[in-house]
Amino acid sequence: MSSLRGRLLLAGRLVPGTVRIEGGAIRAVEPEPDADGSHLPVIAPGLVDLHVHGYGGADPIADLAGMSLALARAGTTAFQPTLFPEAPALLGATAERIWAAARKLDGGAHVMGLHLEGPFVNPERAGALQPEDLAVPSVEALRAILGPATGSGRGVRTMTLAPELAGSADLVAELVRSGVRVSLGHSLATAAQARSAARAGAVGATHLFNAMGPLHHREVGLAGCALTESALFAELIGDLVHVGPDAVALALAARGPAGLCLVSDALSGAGTGCDTFHCNGREHHIHDGAAWFGGPDEPRLGGSASGQLDQVRRLVGAGVVSLEEALTMAAETPARALGLEGEFGRLAVGARADLIQLAGPDLQLEQVWVAGVRA
Repeated sequence: MSSLRGRLLLAGRLVPGTVRIEGGAIRAVEPEPDADGSHLPVIAPGLVDLHVHGYGGADPIADLAGMSLALARAGTTAFQPTLFPEAPALLGATAERIWAAARKLDGGAHVMGLHLEGPFVNPERAGALQPEDLAVPSVEALRAILGPATGSGRGVRTMTLAPELAGSADLVAELVRSGVRVSLGHSLATAAQARSAARAGAVGATHLFNAMGPLHHREVGLAGCALTESALFAELIGDLVHVGPDAVALALAARGPAGLCLVSDALSGAGTGCDTFHCNGREHHIHDGAAWFGGPDEPRLGGSASGQLDQVRRLVGAGVVSLEEALTMAAETPARALGLEGEFGRLAVGARADLIQLAGPDLQLEQVWVAGVRA
């Protein structure tokens, strides 16, 4: 049995104590609330990323194993590989191939299922998605993606869709029946349309504020619904480029860390130190932790160029959130969003021994454990 002593993230607070791990699981958590832990490193659950397209020069299609290892070394120990849209039959085949590769992984971050960002989203809010790869919502097109049963054979765990599109209500019903999480995004939905989808079983909002209608005082739209609807776990990109500090503070005040999931939305160039890289058919340039595409006269914001832990450092360093809040948003809340909080995202007896150790004011990553094994 291995023992780690530090300031443990327990129920949203950092408490001095010891965690003991054995056989890939946490066997004991021993808080010492009266001890002076100011000199101790932070021991937190491994981070859980619900929305990540690539990292460390790798992506799910070309090198899932490399992406998994790179994420683990950066403190993200579980993730949903996120796929860009393509024609439904092709997307289904891609998902099946990636899920088969995921089940063969040995070491690295755990794949919790796939996140399909489309193709049933609004072309007017495509954002960085290629408009020509989007599809009209229909149950037949959805079945071409999921396959003949539930989607579990292809590993689909989450799908982003726009609830205002004709036919989307049928997709929400079919996805819920199939056991696939529905996340609302890339959308011009009104608040009423978003709430209707939530009542029908939608459980998420994809990258809050980004690729959705603006928050207006007479029509708050999907963003306003995500800020007030407890049924929706709201993703939030924390690079402070996709969402400014004041908007992050607004989201935190409205939902608290228990309602927000810090996601990287990272592309393959993240974590490499490069300035330029190719992803999803485009050349991207990295500036200030974000990836941009398009010409120099009209650059457009794509995904992020930073991982979850980098974003935790940014948010905490800017004084936007506390360390406890940022780590909760990056670990426990995403695990809860997937219904897997008993196994991931918490320092609790019986949970997987996925942990990170951070030291110093700059939150240097000293050690990572994945299922009790040092990464």
